[in-house]
Amino acid sequence: MDTSQSRDIYAETLAVFDRREDRYEPLTTPEVAAELDANRRTVYKRLRTLVDRGAVETKEVGSNARVWWRRPDDGSSGQASQDEVHERELERRSRMMESAIDGIAITDDDGEYVYVNESHVDVYGYDDDEAFLGEHWELCYPESELDRFEAEIIPALYEEGAWRGEVTGQRKDGTTFPQDLSLTVADDGGIICVVRDVTERRAQERRLHDARRFNEELVENAPFGTFRLDEELRITYENPRAEEIIGLPDGEESSDAIGADISKLPPIVETGQADLFASLQDGETIEFEFPFESIYGKEAYFTGRAVPVYRDDEFDGAILMATDISERRQYERELREANQFNEELVENAPFGMFRLDEDLRITYENPRAEEIIGLPHGEESSDAIGVDIRKLPPIVETGQADLFSRLQEGETIEFEFPFESIYGKEAYFTGRAVPVYRDDEFDGAILMATDISERRQYERELERQREQLAALDELNDVVRGITEAVVEQSTREEIEQVVCDRLADSDSYRGAWIATVDSGAGLEPRAEAGVDGYLDALPFADDGGVPEEGLIGDAVRTGEMQLVRNVREDGRTDRMSEDARAVGYRSAAVIPVVHQGMVYDVLGVCSKRPDAFAEKEREMLGQLGDVIGHAIAAVDRKRALMSDEVVELEIRIPELLDGEHTADDTVSIDRVTPMGGDEYLVYGTAMGDGMETVRALGEDRSGWTELRTFDERDGEVRFEQHIADPSVASIVADFGGSVKRGVIEDGNYEASIQFPPGTDVRGVVEGLREAYPPLQVVSQRQVGRERPSSRHVLSALAEDLTERQRVALEAGYFGGFFEWPRHRSGEEVAESIGVGASTFHQHVRKAEQKLLDVVFAEL
Repeated sequence: MDTSQSRDIYAETLAVFDRREDRYEPLTTPEVAAELDANRRTVYKRLRTLVDRGAVETKEVGSNARVWWRRPDDGSSGQASQDEVHERELERRSRMMESAIDGIAITDDDGEYVYVNESHVDVYGYDDDEAFLGEHWELCYPESELDRFEAEIIPALYEEGAWRGEVTGQRKDGTTFPQDLSLTVADDGGIICVVRDVTERRAQERRLHDARRFNEELVENAPFGTFRLDEELRITYENPRAEEIIGLPDGEESSDAIGADISKLPPIVETGQADLFASLQDGETIEFEFPFESIYGKEAYFTGRAVPVYRDDEFDGAILMATDISERRQYERELREANQFNEELVENAPFGMFRLDEDLRITYENPRAEEIIGLPHGEESSDAIGVDIRKLPPIVETGQADLFSRLQEGETIEFEFPFESIYGKEAYFTGRAVPVYRDDEFDGAILMATDISERRQYERELERQREQLAALDELNDVVRGITEAVVEQSTREEIEQVVCDRLADSDSYRGAWIATVDSGAGLEPRAEAGVDGYLDALPFADDGGVPEEGLIGDAVRTGEMQLVRNVREDGRTDRMSEDARAVGYRSAAVIPVVHQGMVYDVLGVCSKRPDAFAEKEREMLGQLGDVIGHAIAAVDRKRALMSDEVVELEIRIPELLDGEHTADDTVSIDRVTPMGGDEYLVYGTAMGDGMETVRALGEDRSGWTELRTFDERDGEVRFEQHIADPSVASIVADFGGSVKRGVIEDGNYEASIQFPPGTDVRGVVEGLREAYPPLQVVSQRQVGRERPSSRHVLSALAEDLTERQRVALEAGYFGGFFEWPRHRSGEEVAESIGVGASTFHQHVRKAEQKLLDVVFAEL
C-alpha cells in the first residue's frame, strides 16, 4: 500500500516537469507546489526523495532559495549544459528581486536576514543592506507589534505556509508606518518577506473616507431634494429632503418609488415630462419646472435640474436635484396679487393721483387724473409728464410753486385752488401731497387731488338732473304704456297710431309721427299726433323717396337714431330750424324702427326741452323702436299665418357651388328655424351622395358652422346645419315670409317662398340679390293657402306660443326628437339651439300643453 502510494506521488511530481515545454527547465518549490496544489513542505520532501533516487537534481540559489530540474538522460554533456541554464535562471530571478518596487527580504530558519533588496532598505529608512544582514527580523517592528507576531502571525505562517496582512513597521529613526506584509515559508525553514509602505494609500483612503462622509452628510442635509437614478433611470436613492418633498409617511423607511423608472411615474407621465427625463440617457443635462403630485398625494411645484453621470465612459445614471418652490410661487402669486390690487386701486381710484420724482417732475398720472386735466381722447399720456409741477402755468399763476417745494423738505402739504389745465379744462382742485423716501433719501412724492367743481355747481346740476329724471320717469311710463298697447293691437296701422298718440300725450314731447320705409316707393307718412298738419311740414323727398340729407334720410340709411338739440338757438337757417319755430319744438329725434336688421318705419319725436334726448332718454327711445319693430313683425307673421291667400315667389340661384364640388343627388331643405341674433338651424334631407354638397357648402361659407346628421336609412340622410350668415331664409324672414320648399340639385338652388299680401316683393328681391347676385325670379303669383283642419291650431302657433317655445318645438320636430326610435336626445337638440337640456324640455312641454289644449277642446 505504502510503496504503491509513493510511486504515484513521485510520478505525479515528475509529471510537472514533463508537462513543461522544456522538461529540463528549473522550477522553484512554490512553482511545483502550485502545479500540484499541495503544501510547500510536503512538496519539498517529495523533491528531496526524487533527488536521492537520481530522478531530479537541485541547486541552492542565493542565500536561501533552491531550484529543481529533471535529470538529463545523456550524461555529462547534458549536465554541463543544464548547469548553464540553471545559472542564467538564478541570475535572472536575482535581478528581478533587486528591481522590484516592493521591499523583499529573506531570513534563515533562525529569523536572521540573509538577503534584502534595495527597496527593502529604503522602506525602513536605512542606507544599505549591511544594516540588515545577520540581524533578526524583529529589528523592523515596534514592541507593540512583536506581541502580535508571536501570538498570531508566526503560528498562522507555519501552519499555512504563508501569511498576508497589514502590520505596523518601524523605521530606523523610530517612526512607525503602516505596511502590507506578505510572508512565505522557504524550503529551508527560512521566511521570504515582501513589504510595501501603505502610508500614502492609508492617507488617500482617509481622505477618500472623509470626502465620502462629507458628501454623504452634504446630501443627507441638503436643503433640496436629491435623487440618484441608475442607468435605466430607476430611482435608487432619495435624501431626507426629497422624502419630505414627496410626503413620505412617518414610519416608512423608504419611498415606494425606489426601483421605479422615474419617467414612468404617474406625476411625470401626467405632466408630459417623460421625454425630457429620457433625454438624460442621451447625455443631456436637463432643467425642469412643473406642478407635481407625488405617489403619496402631496402636491408641490418642482424646479431643478438633472445631470447625467458616466463611469468608464459608460452612462451610469443621473443625479437629480429638485426644490419645492410651492411657497415661493405662493409668495410670488400673493405679491403679484398685491401689486395688481395696488395698481388697480390706483388705476381705478376715484381721485386723481400723480407721482413726482425727486426733482418734482411728474412721472405718472392715473386715469382719473387724466380725466380731471382733460386729456384728449386718442393721446396715450399727458404733455405734463416729465415737467416740474412747480413750473406748470396753472401752478405758477395761482402762486402754489413754493408750496410744492416744501415737499423736498419732507413736509406733507394740503391744497385747494382753482385750476385750468394745459388742455384748457377748468377745475377746482383740493387734495394733499405726501413725500416718499427710499433708503432714507427723498424719492419724490405722491399727490392725490380731487376736482370739486361739481360740488360747487351741485345745486344747479341737481336741479337739471331732477328735470331729466322727471322726463325719464315720464318716458318710462310712456314706453311701458306703449308696449302694453301695441301688444293688444291687431294691425300695423293701429300700432303706429297708438305710438304717436301716447308720445304726443306726454308732457315731455310736443308731437310724434311715423313714416313707413318702402324700398320701392321710398317713405310713406302713416301716422301723426300732437300738431295738426305736422306731416305736411316734414322734409320728405319731393318724389316720395328717401331724402338725401337731414335726420330722416340719415336714420333710414344708417339704421341709427338721429337727433338735433336746441335747434332754434344754434343759428341754423335750414328747413329744420324753420319747422322748429313754426311748430314750437327745440329738440327733435328720428328713431328707426328695426327688427332683425330690417327697417320698417321711422319714428319722429319733437320736444320743447332744449336738452332733451340725453343718453338715458336715447336708450329708452331706442328700446321703443325695437318694441315697435318686434310688434309689427309679429302682426305681419300672424297675418301671413291667418291669411287665405299668399304671395308666392319661385326663385333660382344658379351655380351655388362649382360643379366639381357637388354631387348629382338632390338635397331638400325641409325647414329653416330662426334662433335669434341672425342665427338659424337648417333641417334637410340628402339623397344618395347629397351630403357631399352640404359639406362643400359648409367649407365654402364661413357662416356655416356645426353640421350634424341623424336618421340615415334607405339612401337618405337627415341633417341639421347651423348657419350664421345672410341666408335666403333669414332675408325672407325679415320681410315676414317663409321658405316653403328648397332644393339643391346639380349645384343650383331652387326655392318656393310665401309672403303675406301687401309685402314689398321688390324689396325682397333686392335684398336677396344683394346677398346672391345671380338670383333669378322664376315666377310670382297670388295663391290660395290650403286650409288647415283646425284654424285654432294655427292660432295657437301664432298667438299662444312664445318665440322660444316655437323654436324648441320646431327644432325638436325637425331634429328627430319626436321620432321613434328617437334620432336625437333632448340634450343634443338643446345644444343645437344653445339652451340647457332642462330649459329645452320645459319649453317643449309648455308648447305641447298649449297645442293639446286646442286639440282636445275640439274633440
